[in-house]
Amino acid sequence: MSNSPCLKQLVISAVRGIAQPINSGNKGAVDISALVEATSQLPLSNLDDWERLIRLEFSSALRNSALPKWKFWLQPSQVPAWLDLIDFDGYKREQALNIVEVAPNGFFFALALRRLNDWVPQVRKAARENIPRIAKSSETADIVDALCAMLAHWESWGRMGELEKQALLEFLSYKEVVDALKSTLISSSSWPMASLFSQ
Repeated sequence: MSNSPCLKQLVISAVRGIAQPINSGNKGAVDISALVEATSQLPLSNLDDWERLIRLEFSSALRNSALPKWKFWLQPSQVPAWLDLIDFDGYKREQALNIVEVAPNGFFFALALRRLNDWVPQVRKAARENIPRIAKSSETADIVDALCAMLAHWESWGRMGELEKQALLEFLSYKEVVDALKSTLISSSSWPMASLFSQ
């Protein structure tokens, strides 16, 4: 991973901070604001690496902070849906797409877009059906950030078919998204714009 070790440590710390209250037995909502803040600083060019890091760290942190078996009356809190979006379990990824609403930043919207190329067909279907809805309620700047990173992979994603491409094109036709994307393309002179144009 070519990104700053400080950013990596910030992300790891935020992920571990989410896992702790999940296994505490408290029933309140789990706060992901520290992870949103950390991921807002990440370049979206290495999304594979960041997604893998978060998934592995979160899984490990959940195991390490698991409730003792003798406290059988306590139940873990629900994992925030935006983290279920990158779970190992395809069923959880599918369910997450059905319930997430506003993307907290461009990083999380890009994670949702990546589900259009998921290895599980049901997850791709859920992404097709829900990404336009998520896009309508999310910030245009976040959508454009994610698009600039994702469109560069348009032709290389082997599992994304015509239906998934149509879902992507649906919210690409929103006037505010088109205007913001056009402005970004005109004002940017570096990667990923060159590869985006080639796609």
